[in-house]
Amino acid sequence: MIDLALIKKHLRLDSSFDDGSDDAFLLGLAEAALKLAEEMTGTCFTSREEILVLDGFPPAAAAIELDWTPVQNITLVEYIDADGVSQELDAETLRLDSRKLVYPVLFPPFGQSWPRTIAEPESVTITAEVGFEALPATVRSAALLIIGHLYENREASTAVNVGELPMGVSMLLNHYCIPRIG
Repeated sequence: MIDLALIKKHLRLDSSFDDGSDDAFLLGLAEAALKLAEEMTGTCFTSREEILVLDGFPPAAAAIELDWTPVQNITLVEYIDADGVSQELDAETLRLDSRKLVYPVLFPPFGQSWPRTIAEPESVTITAEVGFEALPATVRSAALLIIGHLYENREASTAVNVGELPMGVSMLLNHYCIPRIG
């Protein structure tokens, strides 16, 4: 997350007038700014756990495309086998292809296929640690620009067009954009 003192410094909030009453609001703007940055780029910036639920494994050794990037670690892969028994795969033996500018894909261990699952929805659950351990400086700068924009334009209608973010936001986040189709 972004440090509250840094947000206040960026907004040029004079400490003599700051009684702390806007702190929760400012932290909410920071959360919204990072969420917007993630939506704009398709990249996870905050470190967190994510879960992907599937209706079964793909055939043979086909890849499973994950919905987030970057993936730090696959922590758990659970599935219900063809006999209806809950099983776990050894996550450390799975192969994770996490090249930049594409969503990561997960493969079974070398020379193996995905196990068969029960023919039921939600029979596979993949849990992963995603995001950056530390927020990249360019993302922090973009988020601060978004926070400043939201702080100054709190109403739905103002003299300025609130639909447009500062130009620097796109420039700072471009490096993290994942091309998406559809």
